[in-house]
Amino acid sequence: MKQKTLVCLDIGGTNLRIGMVNKSCELLDSRIVSTSEYSSDEFLSRLTNLIEEYRTELSSKYTVCGVSLGVPATVSKDHRIVLQAPNVKGLDNKPVADILEKALKVPVYLDKDVNLLLSYDLNDNKLPSDSVIVGIYFGTGIGNSIYINGKMLSGKNGVAGELGHIPQINSNVRCGCGNENCLEPIGGGRQLQALCNDVFKDTPVSEIYVRHSDTPEVKKQLDCMAVAVATEVNILDPDYVIIGGGLPQMEGFPKEYFLKRIKDFARKPYPMENLEIRFARPNHENGIIGAGILGWKAIEK
Repeated sequence: MKQKTLVCLDIGGTNLRIGMVNKSCELLDSRIVSTSEYSSDEFLSRLTNLIEEYRTELSSKYTVCGVSLGVPATVSKDHRIVLQAPNVKGLDNKPVADILEKALKVPVYLDKDVNLLLSYDLNDNKLPSDSVIVGIYFGTGIGNSIYINGKMLSGKNGVAGELGHIPQINSNVRCGCGNENCLEPIGGGRQLQALCNDVFKDTPVSEIYVRHSDTPEVKKQLDCMAVAVATEVNILDPDYVIIGGGLPQMEGFPKEYFLKRIKDFARKPYPMENLEIRFARPNHENGIIGAGILGWKAIEK
């Protein structure tokens, strides 16, 4: 008998990861696909074709019960529409879930990518459901997911947790969201690239923490990361904080300095004195498995 699975996708601006996840949330197959050549006009049609071809290729092994996907974007409260995806062309204001359901004839569950990551990390760390848990993921930007007593916080419009868009007055840097003075462009990976372009011109981004973590410029970027974490900690007083993404996993990342600065910015005596901070397990497949966890929960309701 063929296994029942979901096709799960973790979509990024340059690549997407696609895989089959069963009801036990085991990853049975996965692939990486480049999307760098997808134009905005054809993104959704090519995505649809990719999913259909993948499902057909593995149809002798698996019965696909649905599709679960995450995007680096704001998503409507009903999980049907991508509201804004600054790093993925062709998805803004598109009813992605409806379009895919119509074409593929299976249920489709849509969410923002950081909710996939936090779902994986909750399961991986075996954290209690009756908790307040935040996931903060530092990559090109700053992703944030908030979990309160068994549910992801979505907010009135579905866009809760936009931690990277806390205003930083007089930073005078335009953000991908369209505003100036957001935290994200001075605390995320774009700032590291800017430093390598303008200050450390002989340094590839991958080596910036190894070679320059003691410099004022890099410490300022790390301080902005710490401000993001401490801001949410001071507001929510969470039981657990999960920190992940590409930046904390880079070679030479100054973890001790980063943690010290979080505690410097956190309110005293609490929540600073009993902060429970965990770092996500590095794994490129976390998002696919997280999509499976969320997708099975949604589809089996």
